[in-house]
Amino acid sequence: MFFKSHKNLISIFVSSFIVYLLSCFGLFDELSAVVANTLYHTFGYTNKWSHTFGPAWFVGMVGNISALGSKELVMIISSFIYFYLKLSKRKKEAKNYLFLVGTGIVLILAVKTITSNLAEINFNTILTESLSNFPSGHTFIATVMYLAMARCLSSSRKEPLVNKYLFLSAVIIIVMVGVSRFMGNGHTVTEVIAGWSLGLCWFTFAQMFLRIDHKKVFNK
Repeated sequence: MFFKSHKNLISIFVSSFIVYLLSCFGLFDELSAVVANTLYHTFGYTNKWSHTFGPAWFVGMVGNISALGSKELVMIISSFIYFYLKLSKRKKEAKNYLFLVGTGIVLILAVKTITSNLAEINFNTILTESLSNFPSGHTFIATVMYLAMARCLSSSRKEPLVNKYLFLSAVIIIVMVGVSRFMGNGHTVTEVIAGWSLGLCWFTFAQMFLRIDHKKVFNK
């Protein structure tokens, strides 16, 4: 019964997890090299001191888009969305959003800690430094946060067109953040694909978890 009612979510979860594993094993490394080489020959480096692509205005634009998945904006946007849902008396959606994003942050920190090469990891390191390039943290949290926003803001009371707009907008932002990460040479395509796939894994798993009637499970 569970598998039948969650067929689509399970399919997305399994597919995303396979893509993530393939990225871990370097299947997309050749694509990463081709993209980086193409960007270099198309735009060139910004200057001889940096490895960013294109002129300064282009780097600034890419950085601004990338910031949509930054720690600071994630905290600000998530706070506004959570309190909006609370004030709208949508306590369930508020809790779900907090669970999706909050636990997602813990997950990406755990994964980055495992793949980190830093000699020492502490609270200050987590706040001020990138623990690891794999996977792309900006891409992961953007995938989780914007899909969570679309899911929690949509409801059966709204027109289907509105819900489609919310999810389409979320997908566009997620794609833009991911592309900006390798366009700015902050990450490779492999690391971005890993961020997308792991983020989608967590989002679909969380959706299935949240749909379980836990009272019935524990009362059995």
